[in-house]
Amino acid sequence: MKKLFLITMSLLLAASLLTAEGGAEFSGDIETLWGVGAPWTDSDTKAGYFTLGTTNFTGKLDAYYGNSSAYAEATLSYDAVNREGGNLTNGLDLSLGELWLDYTESFWGLRIGRQKAAWGKADGIDIANVLCPSDMSSLAAMTSDDSKLAVDAIRFSLSGNQFTADVYWIPFFTPSALPLDEANPLRKFIVPQTFELPIPAMNTILSIPVTIDGIETPEVAIWNGEYGLRVSGYFSALDLSLYGFYGWDDTPFLDYTISYGEAQPPYPAMPNGLTVNGKYERMVMLGADAALPAGETVLRLETAFFPQRHFQKTEGGSLQRNQLSALAGIDWMPSGWTLTAQYYCDAVFGDIDELERTDSYQHGATLSVSKSLVNETLELSLAGILGLNDFDSMLSPSVKYSLSDQISVGTTAYIFLPGPDKDGKYGAYKDLSTISINAKFSF
Repeated sequence: MKKLFLITMSLLLAASLLTAEGGAEFSGDIETLWGVGAPWTDSDTKAGYFTLGTTNFTGKLDAYYGNSSAYAEATLSYDAVNREGGNLTNGLDLSLGELWLDYTESFWGLRIGRQKAAWGKADGIDIANVLCPSDMSSLAAMTSDDSKLAVDAIRFSLSGNQFTADVYWIPFFTPSALPLDEANPLRKFIVPQTFELPIPAMNTILSIPVTIDGIETPEVAIWNGEYGLRVSGYFSALDLSLYGFYGWDDTPFLDYTISYGEAQPPYPAMPNGLTVNGKYERMVMLGADAALPAGETVLRLETAFFPQRHFQKTEGGSLQRNQLSALAGIDWMPSGWTLTAQYYCDAVFGDIDELERTDSYQHGATLSVSKSLVNETLELSLAGILGLNDFDSMLSPSVKYSLSDQISVGTTAYIFLPGPDKDGKYGAYKDLSTISINAKFSF
């Protein structure tokens, strides 16, 4: 933590020295977000209980001198609901968002450090957007507008009148942030606290505790790096991008081991625990996207192919299968309105009987509608996603009002609805449905 603080202070000092011939701009946000479980959630543990209680201060420093520039972003947050989490005590957490140096000439550039990049044209759905991992460690992170983590990388760029090309080398692997702490309410969606194990010979079901022994990350070695390529062309009729990625899947594949107590003759040894281990596997992605504008309408297309990608097995471990993902979306922006609709699909080829995945073809749709009123100080919006396999969904209506250019207040609901026969991906979170209020000051 001291090293992070010293790095940030050193960059601030360097920026102040540059202001004589260069420039530096400091900006940031102070935001607070409070949420409670919706009335229809579990009355014993969720309804009326606080699910969100975060206050964040984010500082951003942008310094430049000639063809050189530097950028730093860090966030100090306090979580009043999960006070035992974080890198500091009492719910405090200090995290480094981005920290990079950049040098740019007329046709080439070089960026080194911790940085973010969004690949693809999809809105809220990851198809080819695999460069940066996701933050799934909390409900606040999952529902944030920016839930991606930065990666430590070197980016070399080429640019012309109608094209750009970015080549990435990521020497250090950054996994997705997962809710693995025992006190985290999201942990049960990845690893449950207990496991129900049927014992047919005794006509009973044992409830045994589950412990996480460890998640094995790739060795920090030069041969374990990740590589990415994006080539984009800009033409009068469309924008087109091609992607290539060779790296690691940013979520682990789990393995399970049952432990047994001592035998008590004439009774055999009985299971007394389940231990979970995990590791990350290599992944290859080839992708493309296109955007075709037509007046107030934009058509977006995106696809990605994953040859021999690893998938989680029901009994633990992984199997490799070919995977193809695709998306088609449309944006319509008449005066004061923004409407976005998308259809996405994902197909896995080959036998899936041993996989945790229940459908070889999964698909869904999203819809987002927003309207600005009262001289663009009031914004009403509704976003939703529907899984078309189980017909589960998530709805998020919101209202935002700008008191001034710096201060805004609002309210948002996150409503998770299960399908008629199965909970589904989104319905599994039904007891995390939340109604929240927030306020933000930007400077």
